[in-house]
Amino acid sequence: MRAALIFKDGTHFEGELIGEESVVAGEVVFNTSMTGYQEILTDPSYAGQLVVLTYPLIGNYGTFAEAAESLFPWAEALIAHRVSQKPSHYGTIWDVDHYLRQYRKPGLVEVDTRSLTRYLREHGTQLAALVPEGTSDAEWQSILAAISLKESVYRVTTRAPFSVPGDGAHVVVVDYGAKNSIIKALTERGARVSVVPAKTTPQELDDLSPQGVVLSNGPGDPKDVPELLALVRHVIDHYPTLGICLGHQLIGLAEGASTYALKFGHHGGNHPLRDEDRGNIMITAQNHGYAVDPEAILDRYRVRLRHLHDDTVEGLEHRTRPVLSVQHHPEAGPGPLDSLYLFDQFMHWVDDYESASQPRLGGG
Repeated sequence: MRAALIFKDGTHFEGELIGEESVVAGEVVFNTSMTGYQEILTDPSYAGQLVVLTYPLIGNYGTFAEAAESLFPWAEALIAHRVSQKPSHYGTIWDVDHYLRQYRKPGLVEVDTRSLTRYLREHGTQLAALVPEGTSDAEWQSILAAISLKESVYRVTTRAPFSVPGDGAHVVVVDYGAKNSIIKALTERGARVSVVPAKTTPQELDDLSPQGVVLSNGPGDPKDVPELLALVRHVIDHYPTLGICLGHQLIGLAEGASTYALKFGHHGGNHPLRDEDRGNIMITAQNHGYAVDPEAILDRYRVRLRHLHDDTVEGLEHRTRPVLSVQHHPEAGPGPLDSLYLFDQFMHWVDDYESASQPRLGGG
């Protein structure tokens, strides 16, 4: 079936529909990763987004359970130039078409993704609808008008707390859309992990007696969820803290910094950062459309990480407290593992934790 991706200004990109034959709409972003399409689709941070993969051929190793970052895909749709129909990997369960059908997600293939990416770079992140050929202007315009991404965090957060066993320190992950790889990175370092919903209260968190707290990644504009800042503020004041992606942005807002939208965001597995402490350059996995302007909080925080393409702030560290926030994904999945050492620093702080009222700053 022929279908098209149609933007508000009427620009459209045609292709063949695969997966579920459904109409969807949302933000369109492009991702430059060469592999890892299943991890991308199952990353809850992509809720409300249609993902364009710039690599021209995907699907050649199929899909398999171990690659999933959550229970099912959160991206609204997959857009690609070509998708392999004959994957060649010993662990393959389904090809991409079957995978999308299984989870009732559409895909659009045989698309000129180079032109589409250039359109997004020029015009910035845009809303669009993926609709079958023949859909009237009134229909797709009505679909676009109905889009709201403000509740995205509450769509993806866990409905109830759950635990992952471990022999070491107790770390609570506040789930704004946490990826499996974050929990894995913590448990590989011996942590006993409790995962709690986004709307957990400070008292509910204290009742769990954590030795450290991770504020996870998640979808949407951080300014749309000001009700979450009370818990973030409490966490910063009482526990060793690691913020990742949305968690980083919420720490910035809770401390008095501002956030702003990037033109077309950072999405991919090849983004270079400089660690201002160590002086090293690392290649990182990223997925975010907003950034923190730290000017108002530099009396308490220092810029730890910077993006080498556009000089945006990619990490902040408190000058006297054990609080580190990073804009990228140190757990990768998909992506390089250059920045896993940031988990080591956080766990060092956790292991040094003495009491909820007197956290102390350990070394990195």
